[in-house]
Amino acid sequence: MHPEWDFFIYNSEVYINNLQNISGSHSHNYKGVPPGFLSLYEYNLDRTGEFIKPFINKNSNYKTRFRKDLKNMLGETKSGSDPFGSLSSQIDSSYQMSASITRQFLEIDTSTLTNLNHTASAIKNKCLQYQTINPLFTTRNSTLDQMFSDNVNMINIPSIFYGSEIKKGSLTLNYYITGTLISTAKDENRNGQLICTFGPSGVSGSVVGHALYREGILFFPESYGASKARIDTGNAGITYNGASSHAKWIHFGHGANEKNDLGALVTTHATHVSASYSINFEGTTYKNTMTMFCHADKGELNYSNNPTFLNIEQSSSIGGFTTGSFTYSDNEVEIKNIASSSFHKGEDEFRKVTYISKVGIYDEDNNLLMTVDLARPYKKEEKDNFTFKIKYDLL
Repeated sequence: MHPEWDFFIYNSEVYINNLQNISGSHSHNYKGVPPGFLSLYEYNLDRTGEFIKPFINKNSNYKTRFRKDLKNMLGETKSGSDPFGSLSSQIDSSYQMSASITRQFLEIDTSTLTNLNHTASAIKNKCLQYQTINPLFTTRNSTLDQMFSDNVNMINIPSIFYGSEIKKGSLTLNYYITGTLISTAKDENRNGQLICTFGPSGVSGSVVGHALYREGILFFPESYGASKARIDTGNAGITYNGASSHAKWIHFGHGANEKNDLGALVTTHATHVSASYSINFEGTTYKNTMTMFCHADKGELNYSNNPTFLNIEQSSSIGGFTTGSFTYSDNEVEIKNIASSSFHKGEDEFRKVTYISKVGIYDEDNNLLMTVDLARPYKKEEKDNFTFKIKYDLL
């Protein structure tokens, strides 16, 4: 499956699938998570205090008993201090979990070993896994080292939005100034290279960034001339990363749940109402299915309980019976002959003909578990045999 997602970033706020961030009576977002975030459980809608939460009572002594039993297995004494003695009587967690895209500006300093950016180093190692599709990630040249020799703009997309990986060729990034589209980048070659398909002549057609599909990471190296090249027609006076600058791909996504170098969300950052951005892509998720083969063999399944299976001219005898002093017998009922003939209004010799419209799935005790409706009824005579391939989606 390929679910489609659209993120729009405006005035340092994220909008998911163009849905408005609706405030509640008790919170900034009625779903109980920060605006621009997807609620993973959708519990505690517009609540303050007394939240629904998972918990375990310390009185149950479950973890304490397990720890003591483990010590006893290792030859230690079973008695001892309670490892949870300093905790309250109830151990709980929270359902207010959320996810959204984040932007992180990685400042690279290669002058000393202690100043290396570990996040950038991890991304660089991941790039090596894409050498087979992205020729710029090969180790035979210094292109990959050059990418991380200067600052890097990174957009992180959690896996809950794309599943196994972002679908190759589905990424579209748009850069707007005062509502006007000034540049677009796509992975049109399906190799992870984000190519500018619309923009100034000096940038259009150039690689401005890269995508790591399985990790959900988009990054724009400042060492690229196209990434730090000006793409606006005039100086809009927008503040990016603490300084006024022209619109550049190195600034793409600014304000989207900004993170610092330590990975913590930045709660206070400059707002800019002139620049806005959109990220559109499709995910790739795999659904577990069970495949079953149901056989309709020759000479089988050639009787039907449908009343039309019998000759209606003998309807008076249907359901009739004959009794004697010691006998009981049902009346013989003729099966309707619907065998087709090659002659107009002709009647062929009698053959049992049924139409299979449903398939039943039974367990070992002959209990009906489910029925499958076929796309169309299948005509079956005694000489025919069919095999129906059925796929069942496992939750």
